[in-house]
Amino acid sequence: MAYFNPMRPSYIADPYPALARLRSEAPVFFSEPHDAWIVTSYAECLAILHDEATFASDPAHSTGRVGERIGQQRRKQVLGDTPRIGQSDAPIHGRLRGTVAAAFTPRYVEGVRAFVEREVEVLLDTHLKPDRPFDALNDLGALLPRAVIGLQLGAPEVDRRQVMEWATALMQTVNADLTAGRRADAEAAREGLLAYLGRVARGEAGDPDSLLTRMARAEGERLSTEELLALTIDVALAGNDTTANLIGNGVLALVRNPEEQIRLRASEDYSMAVDEMLRYDPPQQAIARFTCQASTLGGRRIPAGATVLAHVAAANRDPAAFPDPDRFDVSRQGERHLSLGLGVHYCVGAPLAKVEAEVALRGLMARLTSIRLESGAVLQRGPDWMLRSAGVVPLQTGGLLRG
Repeated sequence: MAYFNPMRPSYIADPYPALARLRSEAPVFFSEPHDAWIVTSYAECLAILHDEATFASDPAHSTGRVGERIGQQRRKQVLGDTPRIGQSDAPIHGRLRGTVAAAFTPRYVEGVRAFVEREVEVLLDTHLKPDRPFDALNDLGALLPRAVIGLQLGAPEVDRRQVMEWATALMQTVNADLTAGRRADAEAAREGLLAYLGRVARGEAGDPDSLLTRMARAEGERLSTEELLALTIDVALAGNDTTANLIGNGVLALVRNPEEQIRLRASEDYSMAVDEMLRYDPPQQAIARFTCQASTLGGRRIPAGATVLAHVAAANRDPAAFPDPDRFDVSRQGERHLSLGLGVHYCVGAPLAKVEAEVALRGLMARLTSIRLESGAVLQRGPDWMLRSAGVVPLQTGGLLRG
């Protein structure tokens, strides 16, 4: 009998055997405990992500337990039900995305590649030593996105730290039961961030050519005050963990497939390798959608107001779309993985995240003759099944560092 229980330790450690069974037995499956439809086949996930009229991004379309829970969470938030770029639909989504899109175009990203390369070298010089443990996730993957976001914010280091603290204080109200103290902290963060953004808009702080300045000056024209705050939070925080985990999961895939390390060193096609890492073990395992109207998917009737999880990690391993899908292949070609979404909701930060991962991996492989885990290292995946994290990726350095 088909079932879906992502909280089991065996699933957290390796979800793909369980997902393969579910896809084989019930590719469109209703999970009563989650009050959600779990979709694991490539064709059906592709259909969901393409059909924005039926499968909306805004959770307001959800009914039942999921809708009630989301409503409760929104009422507790300091920002209330302010639209978020990843959880909104046309025309709101287009307006929010248009405000930040220029800072994530391939042309812009290529312009910051040199900065990313310098930052990777600094991080490796600082942390990669023969007499010191090196954690590829926390000493490289987690630190690199923060530096790049700092560049985009265009604020001096002391201001940047404060902006990140304010953004974190506001973000932490999203899923938490707010105590009086936490709400007071969030309210203070809201006022502090608004005041700083006002200074940025007037040219009194920050880089006048930065993304933060562009956003601050859009208030009143394209953005409401609350939308400006929400977008600032998303830019400051949203991509950090996913990019870090892309790098961590990717390094771990190379550790476990040493023959692919050899092939990657020979080809030096890090762009293709990063796409395979996204397919093979994506940091964002599923994408939530909410039905605006009743629909039929994979022969199952899905009512309006339903929550649907397009399990892209499962779809990326569907043998109907990918030959030998459980094999990690740095030169894989063929169908497009779904890890970054599709269409108007394709991840706006994808070009930047991919360049960060490419440069980080290239730098690491240039420094180490072989990428191997520390002897006796114990890996423990993060507990959140939707956001797959390696936790730590401790690498050997002794005898493997290039001279």
